[in-house]
Amino acid sequence: MVGLINNKRGEGYVQVCVIIIILCMILSVLVTFASTVNVIRLTQNNSKTVLENFVITNSIEIYKSIKQGSNQTISVDAEEYVSDLKRFCTFEEVGDFLYHNDASGNTDYFITDPEISIESKKLRLTVSYTLYVPLYFNGIHITTVSIPTTVKVNLDDKF
Repeated sequence: MVGLINNKRGEGYVQVCVIIIILCMILSVLVTFASTVNVIRLTQNNSKTVLENFVITNSIEIYKSIKQGSNQTISVDAEEYVSDLKRFCTFEEVGDFLYHNDASGNTDYFITDPEISIESKKLRLTVSYTLYVPLYFNGIHITTVSIPTTVKVNLDDKF
């Protein structure tokens, strides 16, 4: 490699340029992958925070039903959860999707309407949705990556 750079005839410059282009492409793929993983973790953490907030806001009703010997928390109000998630994550609802836009108005990522379930009448909440991350190169949309995501919160262990 050093011999190619010190070559004064110009023959080695083509190989060096190809190596630099390949390294830049690899670096670009790694940065894109890291950005996508960051978006996945961010949406999972936000979903978990909103789920735990649901339990806190409805804790009086949940406590009364547990105190009486039977937990009557059979379902979660999905509309309340989606409303809280939109407010917390600054999503915009368009059709069946929740979009997150950057400062210039371009779509960073979007998710399907979350499906919420409670496992066996206990405080084990599960949210499932599909996360879509659009991939751009030089301002041109290349593809959209879909990532099925499930977030589980087991609140029996915490309380």
